[in-house]
Amino acid sequence: MTNKVSRTHLLYREAARLLLAMLPATTFLLTTSLGAAEPAAQVAAGDTVDVIVGGKAKAAIFVPARLLDDAEKNPENASIWRTLNAEENRRRLRESVKDFAAILERITGAPLEIIAGPPGAGEQRLPILIGELAVERFGQPAEKFPYEQGFRLNVSPQAIGVGGESDLATSYGLYTLLDQLGCRWYIPSPLGEVLPQQKTVGWPAQDVSTGPYTIYRGIWYCDNDFARRNRLGGMQLSAGHALEGSVPKTLREEHPEVRAIIDGKPHPRKLKWTHPLVAAALADATLAAIEKDPDLKSRSLSPDDGIGWDESDDTTYDAGDLDESTGVVSKTDRLMVLARRVAESVGKTHPEVKFGVLAYVDYTRPPVREKVHPAVVPQIAPITFSRAHPMTDQGEPNNAALRYLVETWGKKAPAVSYYFYCFYLAEVSSPNPMIRKWSVDVPFAYEHGSCRYWQPETLANFETCMHALYLGMRLGWDPAQSPEAIFQELHQQFYGAAAEPMAGYWHHIDDVWVDTPEYAGCGYGHLRRWTPEQLKTARDWLDQAAAACRTDAEQARVQLAADSFDAFADFMQMRRDLAEGKFAGLDQKAEAYRERMNELGESHQAQYAFAKMPWTGDRTLNVRYFDGFYKATYLDAARIARDFDIVTRPPLRQWRYQADQEKQGEAAHWEQPDLDDAAWKTTDPVVDTWSSLGLHNYMGSVWYRTSTDLPQWKPGEKLHLWLSATDGRAKLFVNGKLVPYVDEKGESADSFSGYCKPASFDITDAVKQGEKNQITLLCTREFINELGVGGLLGPVVIYRETAK
Repeated sequence: MTNKVSRTHLLYREAARLLLAMLPATTFLLTTSLGAAEPAAQVAAGDTVDVIVGGKAKAAIFVPARLLDDAEKNPENASIWRTLNAEENRRRLRESVKDFAAILERITGAPLEIIAGPPGAGEQRLPILIGELAVERFGQPAEKFPYEQGFRLNVSPQAIGVGGESDLATSYGLYTLLDQLGCRWYIPSPLGEVLPQQKTVGWPAQDVSTGPYTIYRGIWYCDNDFARRNRLGGMQLSAGHALEGSVPKTLREEHPEVRAIIDGKPHPRKLKWTHPLVAAALADATLAAIEKDPDLKSRSLSPDDGIGWDESDDTTYDAGDLDESTGVVSKTDRLMVLARRVAESVGKTHPEVKFGVLAYVDYTRPPVREKVHPAVVPQIAPITFSRAHPMTDQGEPNNAALRYLVETWGKKAPAVSYYFYCFYLAEVSSPNPMIRKWSVDVPFAYEHGSCRYWQPETLANFETCMHALYLGMRLGWDPAQSPEAIFQELHQQFYGAAAEPMAGYWHHIDDVWVDTPEYAGCGYGHLRRWTPEQLKTARDWLDQAAAACRTDAEQARVQLAADSFDAFADFMQMRRDLAEGKFAGLDQKAEAYRERMNELGESHQAQYAFAKMPWTGDRTLNVRYFDGFYKATYLDAARIARDFDIVTRPPLRQWRYQADQEKQGEAAHWEQPDLDDAAWKTTDPVVDTWSSLGLHNYMGSVWYRTSTDLPQWKPGEKLHLWLSATDGRAKLFVNGKLVPYVDEKGESADSFSGYCKPASFDITDAVKQGEKNQITLLCTREFINELGVGGLLGPVVIYRETAK
């Protein structure tokens, strides 16, 4: 089934539904493609076939006996929804049937009996036929879908049939019927369930053959109930970092020529992708995996995570295409050589196997010379691109490149997988619904990017990214839907009486992200985005929502958002305290924040919220990121406030700066006090990132200069200059004199190198009393830690150490 046929089918289905609603009462049967119901099933257009009337069941569910066999000894597995395994999907359908009946009972109060086998001769109830029982009555689905995911829904006064090409497809059919009733699951757990409450339930007469638009739809963290109900699953593309691990160590030992040359030396693990022996080894590994698992459908050829590949033989296959987001030549052509060789070798006997290959870091861009083998599925993982602004935002420095790679991969590959990121960069506590970004980017991927696998990287973060997660699942099923309508329904259904203020809250949060021209990663642009005024507006919306709630469920849903926002407000208060030099107590505030985030993760595990995942242990990902990027600065700031006298109040925040793209600054002595820097621009590194200074992709050096008066100090006292955080290497000059950095071991160097770590320099011998002291920093970004950041990442202070 081609993209065009599938999309046309989905659009037809929607048009047919609307047509049915508009037609006058007459004999009409909704059908698609070649589908046809049995002649006796014709009914008046708009007529509803009821299964429960006035709280009493008029129907019963009839299933093949095999579905209920050995049910107690074969529970549903935790990852059942991610597989095409026949037995796992038998269990999935079994649980779907039970869930279908239970949901109808929760809607109406009436239980529906589930019976093994077909209806008996004297059965008076309307039969709801499942699986092969439906196929025997109504026939196969009229249209086949990849990996047997097509199903057929028949609703008539004589019988209702839900039959599919597979048990998985039949499960989709059951939840499609529930979807038609308005049943929704916005987040995991009962808190996310929204069901209509009525005593009579039925469906319009229909004969629909359909299926999902994508071959696979998935998110990383949710439970089986949530996945089944949102029709997740299919053929999951294997595209994880696996290439080097699939090549045996013996090959490297026996043929050292396959080792990648990096920094002039053979690497112990990385390989020359274009060496024929590497392709042969990967093909052999794939064939061995197929022999072990004949049902294997996909195999990954994605390299290890990170950057830095062979600098010798493989470079001859590069096309010279510059990846501006990483500042290096794209490596995609050389990787496609490897992928094509493996696919051709395995395809001789197993042409059905698909090879997932990440389009990632410096091999994100599409190939220039090499063709993409039809069995190779690129999985676009735009890790070096903005995660906050829609790809149509012309202000974002790399958006033109992002649109190019999505469109060009879509033209070069028959099917593409999308690994969009449903969270912000290295700071996931901030609420970020991605309403406008995913409303633009996800449809763009379907329209222009041959998207057939929806496999985003997600977290347990429904408290911050519910909108994007839900939109991705809905559009993965049917991209013809309107994102605006999906969000409008979400607000109305999920928040009920609080819908209007909660819509105001989420759109305000989204506006802050999108309308602020800040494109850096991590939390270093937050002070530009999240001003006290913006936070107050958000809090006002939440207060209005809390006052509007009428039910416990509405209150709990609003409170989930409020808990998330309040914790983030604490995070931002620490950022402001640091910026303003209010260092005392930052260690205590940091610990209280950590405890709160861990507690929220524990208490909301059922909602898969607050970045609590199985592998995070006793520290949620929120806390892990906080510890990695912020904690050291706060602890050290509190230490300085407790043990020393800070003599620069407020902190040093106003600097003149100049990028040194030609690397001329040191030779020209830009560190000297008498340098005329009047033409240099000014910056406050507490608020400004390199991205906001127009240096988003810049890999190089920036000079910072400022001056300050210092109070008198006593003989024997020492003065230290403290950098709260940097990205890269920092070299300090005071009054033109180089001040070495001395680490905790007492070892001296001419500069400090670190990321998100504080550093103190003893400047006693360089400063002067009673005079203006000139301070110069030479900051060099050595590699990409996060997007658009470099140099100073916070305030600078000078503190006095009293002689003992």
